[in-house]
Amino acid sequence: MLVSSLAIIVMAIFSALSRGVISVIDRYQIGIKGNSVVEVNLYNNLFTLLFVIGLTFYFPIWNLITDWKVILYSVLVQAVAIGYSTLFKKMTIFESVISAKLADLLIPIAVYLSTGKLDLKIYFLAVFTTLIVVFWLKKKGDAKKYLDGVIIIVPLLTIQAFASPLLVGNNKNQLSSIIAFTLSTLVIRFIISALMMLFYQKSFQLKNSLNSNNLFIYIIRSILTIIAQFTFVIVTSDKYSALGWIFLNMTSLYGVLASSLFLKEKNTKKEILLICFITAIMLIQNFI
Repeated sequence: MLVSSLAIIVMAIFSALSRGVISVIDRYQIGIKGNSVVEVNLYNNLFTLLFVIGLTFYFPIWNLITDWKVILYSVLVQAVAIGYSTLFKKMTIFESVISAKLADLLIPIAVYLSTGKLDLKIYFLAVFTTLIVVFWLKKKGDAKKYLDGVIIIVPLLTIQAFASPLLVGNNKNQLSSIIAFTLSTLVIRFIISALMMLFYQKSFQLKNSLNSNNLFIYIIRSILTIIAQFTFVIVTSDKYSALGWIFLNMTSLYGVLASSLFLKEKNTKKEILLICFITAIMLIQNFI
């Protein structure tokens, strides 16, 4: 599917904005309201699935659902989602972004091991920006909190980066197959979260986070998830994907700014400048 460059830019911005706001919603639901990570993920996946269930009749997903590669890919995606949810339990959006930034050192190597492709320019920039973050963390008194975040999310992101090219395989060749693959992962992720809910319901007394007060929030998040997922699929599979990545890389910036606006999370000027600087470097490298 060939889409104009302007359309790719617009969709990439919508994808980045949606994912930035999603991180704020998860931080609010889990970190501020104190809802269970397991419950929040279940309802997020449930409402998202309800919105797209009609599409499953138009795309060949049922064979994919039993494909071990699709299942494993879905498990990894769900694991990363739960990893971030765990971070949001005790960390601000900014702290979560900084913790995940250290994965940039390992992700290019992981991708190289699975695809044989390594862009040295991007890797050197990743090393440079990561060193900036490490230097900044040395000045922080609560560096242990960031270390805990690194231990949780960095291995998950690295494993996902290594396995994704191997697991997606030929499903990335056409837009219809990419959409079918995406729908399959949504179905499997709901099944995984439902099984986790059943297990934890037997083991722990969980708080019911689904009520009239936050039902609207779950619906909004589901809509944003669909927008983010499908725009991401289209942008990254199009011939203008390199252009799209310029704007997709702004997700963390949108998340930090949105958390300051909606959650009133107090980020210092230095913290905002750090995120802006790192984002600017990643944007500039696309034009070098």
